Amino acid sequence: MKLFVADADAYLYPDVMVTCDERDRRAELAIEHPRLVVEVLSDSTAAYDRGIKFAAYRKLADLREYLLVDVDQRRLELYRRAAGRWILLESERDGPALRLESVDMTLSPAEAFEDLDEEARPEQ
Repeated sequence: MKLFVADADAYLYPDVMVTCDERDRRAELAIEHPRLVVEVLSDSTAAYDRGIKFAAYRKLADLREYLLVDVDQRRLELYRRAAGRWILLESERDGPALRLESVDMTLSPAEAFEDLDEEARPEQ
């Protein structure tokens, strides 16, 4: 499913998005009211996800959090809208869990990258 940002006149394809808005439940082509958007960064998309894409996402009135997942650095960057501003909360490798208030859950880097870290371990 794609995401339509009317104020940016753009259709985007987030890696993950969560909506609880009844209007989106009836959507056939595009979500318009997500509360959480998640992007998994890669070398080819990181600048776009942090720049143009995030600028468009910030125009979504219902968006409360934007999570960037940096697989290479094993880092989580959570941008949260608070009092009309965006604040950055981040956690690296063995760092603390981040609270995703928009979906009422906690996510640590250890949990987020668990399968990747298991793949990197040598077999015994």
